[in-house]
Amino acid sequence: MNGAAPTAAARPPASRWIARLRPVEDARLRLLCFPHVGAGAAAFRPWLDHLPPGVELCAVRPPGRENRLQEELITDGHALLDALEPHAAPLLDVPFLVVGHCSGSVPATEFVRRLLAAGGPRPAALVVSSAEGPRVRAVEDPPLHRLPRAELLARVVKYGGTAAAVLDDPDLMAVLERILRADYQLVETLAYTRGAPLPLPLTVIGGRRDEFVGAEAMAAWSTETDREFALHLLDAGHYILAEAGPLIGRIARQLLEPEADR
Repeated sequence: MNGAAPTAAARPPASRWIARLRPVEDARLRLLCFPHVGAGAAAFRPWLDHLPPGVELCAVRPPGRENRLQEELITDGHALLDALEPHAAPLLDVPFLVVGHCSGSVPATEFVRRLLAAGGPRPAALVVSSAEGPRVRAVEDPPLHRLPRAELLARVVKYGGTAAAVLDDPDLMAVLERILRADYQLVETLAYTRGAPLPLPLTVIGGRRDEFVGAEAMAAWSTETDREFALHLLDAGHYILAEAGPLIGRIARQLLEPEADR
């Protein structure tokens, strides 16, 4: 991957919308990460130990979770992106990656298309994981946000990343169900914009043992870019955030130093 020459910049202001999990003075590269359904910024903490110096990890934290539990959940993807954009803008003053994990790949990709359509800063690359390409995406019928409680929560536990013990805690279950329904409604009603291939590198990360998204569906992302495309299959299932950490670190190093790891 080829990125723009990194430059130092002043520290952006704090925002409740974006958690800077590892603040870096004079960051040379930022990761702007969109979490999967039901999750918040903390989902990306496993990556912190793998990032090289000079790289700042910034994770989107939608309303209704973590330190925003008392705020109203958002069920409309366009409303989410409208609200997020002014908080993200100060972070885009240095080279940056946009990352979407699983269902977070939908708003992440739409965020990139919005930036390009508005003539805004161009990401160094888009990275998505555990997600099928836009042209082969199919929303389930009935959609997940309309499933009965037990079926919805059991499905999420099967995806990975959520402890089965949540099902045994009525209070946690009630909070989680509310977030899941809102988040699934958001991603299931947010359609990918059909347009020209993205003019930036695109990397897909997936698990060889993913029983929900197959390698062929992940490879379908190749039509979404006219630049470098890469598909990395790891020894993992659907939920791959922990396993993807070393690869994310390598991608960041290659952007900072194009000859790294070659």
